[in-house]
Amino acid sequence: MINNIPYSTKIASHIDSTMVQVHISHATVTDIDACKTIADQHRNVLGFLTRAVFTEAAERQRLLVAAIDGQIVGFVRFNHRVRGTETAIYDICTNRQIQGRGVGRALVVALAAECRQCHRETIALRCPEGSPANNFYTHMGFQQEAVEKGKHRRLIVWRLHIKTVL
Repeated sequence: MINNIPYSTKIASHIDSTMVQVHISHATVTDIDACKTIADQHRNVLGFLTRAVFTEAAERQRLLVAAIDGQIVGFVRFNHRVRGTETAIYDICTNRQIQGRGVGRALVVALAAECRQCHRETIALRCPEGSPANNFYTHMGFQQEAVEKGKHRRLIVWRLHIKTVL
């Protein structure tokens, strides 16, 4: 559960093959700087995200963070659409040092659990064409629905049906 009890899972350590615990929870104001630092590592894909964006998302409980040993290593910023049964992911990002270890997967699984509690059926997002993140979405079971013209580049529209997430 996300709203009452933090979600937790184990992933492979980025240092060796040992397993480490990843804790997913709603962000608090004290998590904003860490989220901003991680977002800045990926500015070429995410663009410039302000602290105010993270603060608002945290205050509205629309920001989940992943932590290992108390250190924030990833986040997902999202919104449950007012109409319909869809949740939109605005940003999902992990610290470069921990990528490929399961933190992104843990964030999606935790978000899917939140979506179930809110009676949502799908998670949708847009990702720049050619971005390595598209491989992650395919691996997670997202289905490509369309390709749209973006401001600077084409965007792939992805959708994940909540019932397919573990």
